[in-house]
Amino acid sequence: MLFLVSVCLPSLVRGQVDTLFRYTPDERIFKLWQNPAWDAIWAKRATAKDSTRLFAQLRQLQTFANSENDDRLYWYAELHKILFRHHLVDFSGQFSTVLDEAEPLMEQCPVPVVKASLLYFRGRYYFGELQFEKGFRLLLQAQQEFERIGYQNIPEINQYLVGLGGRYYFFEEYKVFLRYMDQAFRYPFLSKRAEVSALHSVGMAHQQLKDFEKAAAIFSRAIRKARVYQDTTFWGIASVSYGQNLLELNQTRQALPHLYTGYKLSRGESPEHAATAAIHIAKALLALNRIAEAKTYIDESRTLKLRKEAWVEYPLVYYQVQALYYRKTGDFPKATLYLDSTIQVKDSQRALFSNQLLNNTQIRINAERYLSSLQALEAERTNAILVRNIIIVALVLLTAAGVYALSQNQLKRRREKQVQAEQQKRAEELLAHATEQLNQHMTYLKEKNELIEKLAADLAQATPAEASSVRSETHVPVEDLLQRTLITEADWQRFKRLFEQVHPGFLDSLQEKHPELTAAEVRLLTLSKLEIPSKDMGFILGVGQESVRKARYRLRRKLEQRHPDTTLESLIRSL
Repeated sequence: MLFLVSVCLPSLVRGQVDTLFRYTPDERIFKLWQNPAWDAIWAKRATAKDSTRLFAQLRQLQTFANSENDDRLYWYAELHKILFRHHLVDFSGQFSTVLDEAEPLMEQCPVPVVKASLLYFRGRYYFGELQFEKGFRLLLQAQQEFERIGYQNIPEINQYLVGLGGRYYFFEEYKVFLRYMDQAFRYPFLSKRAEVSALHSVGMAHQQLKDFEKAAAIFSRAIRKARVYQDTTFWGIASVSYGQNLLELNQTRQALPHLYTGYKLSRGESPEHAATAAIHIAKALLALNRIAEAKTYIDESRTLKLRKEAWVEYPLVYYQVQALYYRKTGDFPKATLYLDSTIQVKDSQRALFSNQLLNNTQIRINAERYLSSLQALEAERTNAILVRNIIIVALVLLTAAGVYALSQNQLKRRREKQVQAEQQKRAEELLAHATEQLNQHMTYLKEKNELIEKLAADLAQATPAEASSVRSETHVPVEDLLQRTLITEADWQRFKRLFEQVHPGFLDSLQEKHPELTAAEVRLLTLSKLEIPSKDMGFILGVGQESVRKARYRLRRKLEQRHPDTTLESLIRSL
């Protein structure tokens, strides 16, 4: 076998290597990843003889890569030797340290994408060993490098994007997974099975997100692809998922043909999917009251050997279907027992999910925090020389411009002080003017109210004839004049404008902190802020001094009831 095309014969002749170099540099890398030896590795069929032949091929490839000055192909061949050694150890059941031990060698590698690839495979291995935090750190480092290099410059980027997205699928972050897969489908797959498998995973993600219509379309597409590629295993797997999806859409009769197909095709290479298909077939048959047939498939599902210890979906569906079966047959005690088992499985899965979610979140946070620190350190190292040169230049410039800067600074400060003094003087003048206007307005209101009060008193003491004479000489009826609010709306608006100039923000703050105050209470607090005596306040408001005291008392009680920690005096001071 050599890394040319699938039709190459497994012999180590120079002509075969020459054939590889007829391709473009990117195509050479892609063909290298399509080496059929990978199939033997994944199927655990590789022998010592296969390994010897494979490493001889890789060495020959490196020799020819050197002669063609193709550094990238040379180091990719080196990476493949490392990966094959790692998988041979890993599949023997031992913990593999091959990838970690290769790190010093890869430090000498001048090809960034090869170094990033090793980070990726190290991260994926630790992730598979359930060392999630370390695995995520390495995967995030690899992803950062892939992004820096540019996905379009990496021939085999599809397998990395699918793998990176798969970590998020594991953590049930399906939307993030779908974003990775959307990018992955923009680049070619290394194999037809990889393409069908990716389509199936996308369908499963949509199914988990309860987007059953979208999932159905993806599963249907995966089935068509698998049939065209004559991949009966994934044809069966996708058919099982499609049938389950139709059951979720309550399309029981339409689901059965797909479940039957999936059950038949999955029995050999994927018994887990066959068992799931069998139990869902039983569920569909029970819904159609075909009880005897359903029992057959329930029993069949138990005969299949499940290779995955954590196949958590099967027990839950099995107990649910058994409970439904015994309910249909009238054996309610057994139906109750299976229903209790269903509840126990759900509770355990819910607890497991909660703990896993918490742990996964912490792992992600720690990994991303580590990556951020790593990025910061890398940026510091990359920019160290540049920073040093900038500092030297800056020192020279600062020394040369020191006197000029000092003089300009002093001049600026003098100008700022002048501007500040002028602004302060202007502000003081405006405040004094506003205060004077406010005082004049208050005096005007007081004198107006005193005049009205005096007029009212005179009328009260006058004879009827005198009172009639006064009324006839007054343009506005006296009774109307006496009954008017003594601070009119126009007076109040003008007063507010003047008051805000002297005490800016007081009224807005009062409204914000105590929206329950009435307009009369707001006026009372505003006049209190000016420390106006109760008598004068009464003149302004057109009420007696005693009424002012009572109003202040009621307002104090209201504030203390609604805001026990607030008094009338403290409120006025705080605004």
